[in-house]
Amino acid sequence: MIDHFLLSTLVAPAALVVSMAALVDRQHPAQAAVAFVSSAVVVAAASSVSVAAVSIHALLVLIQGDLPEWPYWTALAFLAIAVASFAGGARRERRSLCAAREQAAALPGGDVVVVVAEERPAAFTLPGRPGRIVVTQGMLDALGEESHAVVMAHEHAHLSGHHHRWLLASRLAVAAHPFLWQVRHLVGYMIERWADERAAEQTGDRRATARAIGEAALLSPDGEVPFGAVPFSGLRGPGPVPRRIAALLKPLPSPRGAFLLAVPVLVAAGSVVWTGEAIVDLTQPGGPCER
Repeated sequence: MIDHFLLSTLVAPAALVVSMAALVDRQHPAQAAVAFVSSAVVVAAASSVSVAAVSIHALLVLIQGDLPEWPYWTALAFLAIAVASFAGGARRERRSLCAAREQAAALPGGDVVVVVAEERPAAFTLPGRPGRIVVTQGMLDALGEESHAVVMAHEHAHLSGHHHRWLLASRLAVAAHPFLWQVRHLVGYMIERWADERAAEQTGDRRATARAIGEAALLSPDGEVPFGAVPFSGLRGPGPVPRRIAALLKPLPSPRGAFLLAVPVLVAAGSVVWTGEAIVDLTQPGGPCER
């Protein structure tokens, strides 16, 4: 039973992060982002169920007046940490999302794009009903017409693609299982790449898109991330903007390589199977719950 528990709660999250890191620049960003977030949510949920099942068994043993073995104490401690982490993370995300929606609703006018008379160059998207795209006059003055079109296409991609929802799901998965912390960086990067590719598709010029991304990043390093995004860090190699530019200067990854996205999906499926086996081990005759 303990081996299935460890596979679900330790091996699966580690394998998922490793597979995502290996595939991050080798897949179409839209497909990769969906596969990454979905797999992370499944792994976090399966691990939580596994930890909860083992913790319940430990509590039953304590109620019966016996002392559980050390793996069960570990599960109880991990459950307490995960519950506190998820509760805190969900509270923070809710406050942040509500604040963004209030800010979007308070913006003047009814147009999706709002130009703010501010000298600081910035462009960002606010989710809401409806969402809004905010661009400062400083950004408009600093960018040429071609680069301005790219930046706006990038922000429209965030808004129309509801990218904040994918970011929110990844962050809640990390909150539920802290060992997935690197997922938030990888997903944040892929969301930016997703918007970059949509902008390149709309403008029809990958090189011009790369140039505009670089210009906007130099003008406002923190202004080009969507609501809730985080920087790409913790892995070897150049920073997120150089990676994004380099990807735009190359052709899109071939669709024939999309089968590799089955790796994180299979890891997620494995975590579900291992969780199920751990629960079966707990309940079967002669198992820990029958002793």
